[in-house]
Amino acid sequence: MRAEAFIPPESLTLRGGLPPVDRPDRRGIGRGAWNTRAVKTETAIAGGLVATHTGVFPATVAIAGGRVVGLVDPAERPDAGEVIDARNRLVLPGCIDPHVHFNEPGRTHWEGFETGSMSAAAGGVTTVIEMPLNANPPTIDAGAFALKVDAVRPRAVVDYALWGGLVTDNVEALEGLHRAGAMGYKAFMIDTGTEFARADDGVLWDGMARIARWDAVLGVHAESNDIALRLRARLEGAGRRDVRAWAESRPPEVELEAIQRALFLAGASRCRLHIVHLSTPNGGSCIASARSAGQRVTVETCPHYLLLDEEAAQTLGPVAKCAPPLRPRAAVDGLWRQVFDGTIDCMASDHSPCPPEEKARGDGDIWAAWGGITGVQTLLPLMLSEGVRRRGLPLERLVALTSTNAARIFGLYPRKGGLMPGSDADVVIVDPNREWTISADRLLYRHRQTPYLGWRITGWVDRVLVRGRTVFADGEVVASPGSGRLIRGPGHADATAPSTGAPSGGRRKEA
Repeated sequence: MRAEAFIPPESLTLRGGLPPVDRPDRRGIGRGAWNTRAVKTETAIAGGLVATHTGVFPATVAIAGGRVVGLVDPAERPDAGEVIDARNRLVLPGCIDPHVHFNEPGRTHWEGFETGSMSAAAGGVTTVIEMPLNANPPTIDAGAFALKVDAVRPRAVVDYALWGGLVTDNVEALEGLHRAGAMGYKAFMIDTGTEFARADDGVLWDGMARIARWDAVLGVHAESNDIALRLRARLEGAGRRDVRAWAESRPPEVELEAIQRALFLAGASRCRLHIVHLSTPNGGSCIASARSAGQRVTVETCPHYLLLDEEAAQTLGPVAKCAPPLRPRAAVDGLWRQVFDGTIDCMASDHSPCPPEEKARGDGDIWAAWGGITGVQTLLPLMLSEGVRRRGLPLERLVALTSTNAARIFGLYPRKGGLMPGSDADVVIVDPNREWTISADRLLYRHRQTPYLGWRITGWVDRVLVRGRTVFADGEVVASPGSGRLIRGPGHADATAPSTGAPSGGRRKEA
């Protein structure tokens, strides 16, 4: 089968508010990536506009053996067994979501890896890094890690890696998690329930020292436990059960204090630090200052902190309860500035589902309702619509935020996060002009509740490939459960596949 002639970029109409497309010279796509002649391949994605973190340009993506083998001059006709028509489409590296809760094993009635990873595929997310809590058992030792791998392996439809946990009594277990292949370690500075105990400063100090030995990443949920507990007790004592009370119990200062403390501890121990779900731009400024001083710290935020505010929380009620809480509009605007200026490294969904009755628990008592927002399927579409189209976010920056930077942070680059020769052929083909409404029937979550129901957005995921195989097309998941692969971290015994370009210099191995 031969490709049709390439339609020149002038005929690719990106209607509406999409920014002008830069077309850098071919050096901008990576040395050795560009081929000026046809390449014999298994699959070719032809006719589209390729967007990477370095540029946006017309090219044919050539794929063989599950890898990208080249970006072919669009004037050449690809010699491929399958040619995917991407005319009037954007072609992006698959998204990497470093923060999802799929509740496997032991709590699959909340989500489970099958529906969770299907939702990811439908949203253009080709790799997820799953959190160690909200499962039974939590992933806080090597045995629990193995149980999770066994539970997830037959269910995943996208590639996945696993966080290990740092809790109050498992510092000695971190070595086992490292050798099992944990991609990073997650700690809470605030109480989150008995299953996953808060790490106090002493535990953080000891844990960071261990993690620094391996040049691994510690992800921290940064909120001050002592301040939040005192504020909550005061509010509950006054009879407050309303939605606004939740935000008042965890004001921005609660997050800011914990970020500053985490930065100090990580700096003293030389541990790589990743701040999860940033909600306050003042925290981002602290992180930027630490980074300027040479500290290795990265930060993610989530669509709900960019698109929803405390007034939306009042309207939506418990469905919008999350931790940290939604912030005032001024904070939302400040976060957007940091998305544009590079302070924020990557986007994460913090997909945290629950059955509807958990959101309704307490009959209007905000303290009793589950805190968490579903969002893995809508991460990329929302950023396309609200970031690129509405606010002029450059496509290169979108790719960095949703793919390349996460790959770099977790040592997956260039195997993941790019479209250069040798990269896994994880590809998202997007119709940037298609308008659609986020509705329950389009979502693949086990429980289809989200603050975004009814939103009319522009930007539709047409087709998704994981390692060169189509997993989502025409609105349907077409991959079988179990087709996703585990990516183990650098401590695993057979982790020998080099991952050039990772900030950690680490290695990652698929298993």
